Amino acid sequence: MNASELIAVVVASYLIGSIPFGYLTGRILRGIDIREQGSGSTGATNALRLLGRGPFFMVMALDALKGYVPVLAVWYLFGAHDLQVAAGIAVVLGHDFPIYIGFRGGRGTASSFGVCAAFALPLAVGLLAVGLFLLFTLRYMSVMSIVTVPLGAILLLLLAVFNVSDDFTYTKAIFGAFATAFVLLTHAGNIQRLIDGVEPKFDEAVDSLRQRKRPRPRTT
Repeated sequence: MNASELIAVVVASYLIGSIPFGYLTGRILRGIDIREQGSGSTGATNALRLLGRGPFFMVMALDALKGYVPVLAVWYLFGAHDLQVAAGIAVVLGHDFPIYIGFRGGRGTASSFGVCAAFALPLAVGLLAVGLFLLFTLRYMSVMSIVTVPLGAILLLLLAVFNVSDDFTYTKAIFGAFATAFVLLTHAGNIQRLIDGVEPKFDEAVDSLRQRKRPRPRTT
């Protein structure tokens, strides 16, 4: 890995990560800036709250692809794990602080999943299964994020410690620690609301959208 490769990978990955799919979806579908409503995030959960389930799944998939495609491309182009990690960190930074819309973005969960999928697809699939189980049993989107990303970090570290494969390096465990710190920091408010018992559930976000879409009765 040389300096020019590192700079090129970081810059390109950051610019890709900065593509604000949630923001663009809100503008295209409803003409709104989703950062000005709901949680103020451009991520999938706020898209669910403001736009509905279809946009939610679309934004989540696109944000995950932002992490998956650059990191996988780096491997095929350079074959360097360290550059993959640099790309992953840059993507998450771009998602959270997008240059295109004033550095106000999302919280990095879906993009981190995408990066993990590029590192090890079976690992990401397993984390997704755990996340969906938590979502459908507890009904909290935030719990899905604050549990699965740290869990992924622990697994990446264990895979490196036990030298399961040459593909699992300590630098990838460093990405896990970075993603965990970011997700926990950006979800600090959610964690406090969970402790206080006032965190809104997945169903409530959908119901809230339905209430806003319901036509108001005319007054005479």
